[in-house]
Amino acid sequence: MARTKRSAKLDTRNARLKLEAGKMHQEPLAPAQYLAYRRPEKGGAGSWLARQNRGGKIIQSRLGTADDFQDSDGAGILTYGQGQAKAGEWFKAQDESARVEAGGEVVNQGPYTVADALRNYFEDGERRGMKGLSRDEQRASAWITPDLGSLEVSALTRHRIETWLAKVADSPRRLRTKKGAKQQALAPAPKNEDEKRARKDSANRCLTVLKAALNHALDRGKVHGGDAWKAVKAYRETTSARVRFLSPADQVRLVNASTLEFQELVRGALLTGARYGELARLRVEDFNGQAGTVFIAESKSGKPRHVVLTDEGKALFEGMTAGRKVGEVVFIQPDKKRRKRESMGISWGANDARRLMAQACKDAKLEPLTFHELRHSYASMLVNAGCPLAYVAAQLGHSDTRMVEKHYGHLAPSAMADAIRAALPALGLVDLPKVAGLRIQGA
Repeated sequence: MARTKRSAKLDTRNARLKLEAGKMHQEPLAPAQYLAYRRPEKGGAGSWLARQNRGGKIIQSRLGTADDFQDSDGAGILTYGQGQAKAGEWFKAQDESARVEAGGEVVNQGPYTVADALRNYFEDGERRGMKGLSRDEQRASAWITPDLGSLEVSALTRHRIETWLAKVADSPRRLRTKKGAKQQALAPAPKNEDEKRARKDSANRCLTVLKAALNHALDRGKVHGGDAWKAVKAYRETTSARVRFLSPADQVRLVNASTLEFQELVRGALLTGARYGELARLRVEDFNGQAGTVFIAESKSGKPRHVVLTDEGKALFEGMTAGRKVGEVVFIQPDKKRRKRESMGISWGANDARRLMAQACKDAKLEPLTFHELRHSYASMLVNAGCPLAYVAAQLGHSDTRMVEKHYGHLAPSAMADAIRAALPALGLVDLPKVAGLRIQGA
């Protein structure tokens, strides 16, 4: 397709966001060929799909994420025009190198490559509503496909994968580019140990995506074996536990230094431990004043949870939801001028808090921190107060205590010691010392 076909309902972000979520909306590009758009029912960016009618059977392929909320990068996040171009490439590939099974699944005539495995994995992830799909697609497009995409999966060896992994770990990280600009900017090559550790950590994440795609292909019977990639080990000791927590006094300083529109969001994070996106999606009906909880319907793990509130947290949500209508978001930006959804009010967008957080830290004379570190501060207070790690994990939405132990385990020993000393009675088995240690005056 040499020219981009216009579409009143798919051309722009505003037009797409007016479409009904959870349904397929498609534009015919050629006979039996369509570019489709679908947005999840629970919110979030939509996806572009190429759909083709072959003998009465519809086959399709996920092309990438629509640029509903993020600027296009030309790879994982696509504009309407870029979606059309990518769909055209897919249609051509089907005509040249694919056939259709009786069940309607597209099967390659030629060799099954790493790029094929990634595509099938992401298509299945879209169907299952996999979390972080857009992020993983970007990782694959930037670091996996260029080096390994054209290789046959059957030809992969442990040495080849380990060589690729080392290359990723030694490569400088990619820098953000302006909308529509080609990815050219790279950070300096990693020099000190912290930078090298960070790059190895990024390489491990890419390896996780690659292994997941290859294991998916193995599970679906598209390849055999699997020893090559199963034998590859990730770099060890690449993640360091986060140790940046705000003291109660610093939390008060941060709240007082925040603008009025930002204060409520900061208070919400410090009193619930919820993530930024979870707070932004909270609705009036999610607060249960009688039980003293807030309901997190959509979390990173995909599992909903109820967060127990303190009296202070309960008072915050009672004040914010009083007189509000069901369906409205709890945390709004009264002065924000952007697209308004009548049923939601003006909610917080993905990057709306960054500038406000930076300014609040500066005014409070605190070292710069991210909004996510408010969640760490909440968890650290629970651990320091002797709260069982299982309860902390439940409040944060973790399925078990492993993540809590990783990030906050170093805080637990002192809390555990205090709890044990307070719980056990004195048995009188040993006489307490009658001599007190010397204390140096002024020390």
